[in-house]
Amino acid sequence: MERKLKIALTAAVVIILVAGFFVYEGVQKAPSPVNGKISVRDSLGRNVTFNGTVTRIVSIDPSATATLYALGAYKDLVGGNEFDCYPPNESLPNLGSSYGIDVEAIVNLSPQVVLLYSATMPSYGQQLINLGIPVLVDNPNSLSQIENETTMFGILTGTEHNASLINQWMNESLASISESISSASLPQEYTAFYYLYSGGWTAGNDTFINQILQYAHLKNIANASGYYEMSSGLIAVDNPQVIILDQNVNYSSVDTPPYNETSAFHNSRIISVVNDSFIDDPDFRVIYGITWIIDNVYPAFVSLPAFPINLKYSPTTGL
Repeated sequence: MERKLKIALTAAVVIILVAGFFVYEGVQKAPSPVNGKISVRDSLGRNVTFNGTVTRIVSIDPSATATLYALGAYKDLVGGNEFDCYPPNESLPNLGSSYGIDVEAIVNLSPQVVLLYSATMPSYGQQLINLGIPVLVDNPNSLSQIENETTMFGILTGTEHNASLINQWMNESLASISESISSASLPQEYTAFYYLYSGGWTAGNDTFINQILQYAHLKNIANASGYYEMSSGLIAVDNPQVIILDQNVNYSSVDTPPYNETSAFHNSRIISVVNDSFIDDPDFRVIYGITWIIDNVYPAFVSLPAFPINLKYSPTTGL
């Protein structure tokens, strides 16, 4: 949720997130260590070298925290952020969010690396670098970039094998989703409106949510770029067959025109997202978000392969 609220309220993040989407360019391979050192490339294309695998990490990104937990590297986290939700019941110190971070507290923890959003890099990343603390920016904008991030974290923490298992599971899951849609003989994809935030804010072209809708066999009526406020007139004209309410949006918001005049309202195809981290946070759990949307919109049941790593908290916790 934090990502979307930040996007809706600041133009800077909109610019960051309107890069190309839905291009499955493949997963980067792990480089061979040289003299025991490892090198990784972050979302900004920066190559950062470490003396070896790291064991003291601060994560200012909920998706990074979730991925590190799934990899088996949660023990290496010494600090988290305000919006971490997976794993549940965590006890990491809260060191901030994309709205701001506590640089002094981070320095006092002596981390070997800090994981940041792109949005926090200009304001805080350089401060940390100037203080001698390496920074990695993780901001996946597509499923293939999620896999690249998972690989990067695997290299960083010495859990490359688990990273490979997760990436393989994601690809097998996408194949299962595609097969389920084909075998169910679903109707031509429904048109959809993702109600992101009060006032008609939504996610258009070149957004991560738009890509999620495509995988879920839905055609987004928001065809402008980025995150923006769609006019009531356009919503009425486009007449979505499905309306998805983010967890920030109450059902009462669609009990007024133009929403209560749409096909979605008359055919009871309005679904409320309980935990938008499965849709908004770009990590492996978006697979479950995609299947949740499909199962709530269409008469199709998607059977996913079992998650390949045994975790104390199931990846579907909170869905």
